[in-house]
Amino acid sequence: MTIDKRFESLFHSRVQFQGRERQVELRVPAFGEIFALVLESQHRTPERMSVMFPAEFKRLIKSLGENSVGIEHARALYADAQAAGQIVAARNRLFETLAEQGLLYAQCPHCLNWEAEVSIVALTVALQAGPWPIIDGRMFLAVPSLSSRLPRGIRPAGVPGTSRVRFDLPSSVFRLTTPIRSGTLGAADRNNGTSERAAWARWVTSREVGISGREQWREDVPGFRAALRLAVALEHLQGIEGEITPEVVLDMLSVDFYFLDNLHYLVHNVDLQNDKKASINCEACGLPFLLIVD
Repeated sequence: MTIDKRFESLFHSRVQFQGRERQVELRVPAFGEIFALVLESQHRTPERMSVMFPAEFKRLIKSLGENSVGIEHARALYADAQAAGQIVAARNRLFETLAEQGLLYAQCPHCLNWEAEVSIVALTVALQAGPWPIIDGRMFLAVPSLSSRLPRGIRPAGVPGTSRVRFDLPSSVFRLTTPIRSGTLGAADRNNGTSERAAWARWVTSREVGISGREQWREDVPGFRAALRLAVALEHLQGIEGEITPEVVLDMLSVDFYFLDNLHYLVHNVDLQNDKKASINCEACGLPFLLIVD
């Protein structure tokens, strides 16, 4: 399946590198390829970033000219301030634009027979709230909202929230082939946090020590904290039978992960400023409800 032509240009950029212009083709890495590169601001020292940025470039860049990009190429690109800046800007456009393409379906809590289809951009407008950032300071991969236990948003009395948050992932909208295309999102902090504590015990603290590839499955790694909490929040994923594990989340495309991180923040944690803008009348029963949860 080919990607929607509206988004093809996001994957291609030109950078000045080693004295001449080069064609760069980007790719969307799985979240599992980059989660360990997400650092909290106090850890973004020049020494750490001189390792993290080349590692990210290696995962982000599909080709430079006619060549694939190894770690030495990635280090050279990072050392070239102009080339590095152009690649970071292209990454920002790619991630932020694609992560906006997902859709929310909010179920009417009164009759359960109708859903409102809303884009993530329209939801932020209705809530009068900015999205949770993917990029911090236009440079660094931001710490996801799900890495922290944020307070529930303030809700007005009277109008109930949606009874179910269903979604189509961005990758399904811009037609990049992935195993998972849609699902249902609950709350990471459900059952007063007992679900999350059980997840840590089941998938991390009780796991066999030394399993290859799980060295960063730790609570002090913000990207993994967010992945585990998203696994807890997800109630259903199309094509996934049984439990939704951290591996399932880490296998998602990064833009799908960032869409879900933002969606969880918007429907659970944002304070509602205007219930009229954030509500809709059901086309089946006519009663109003909020596009977010109570």
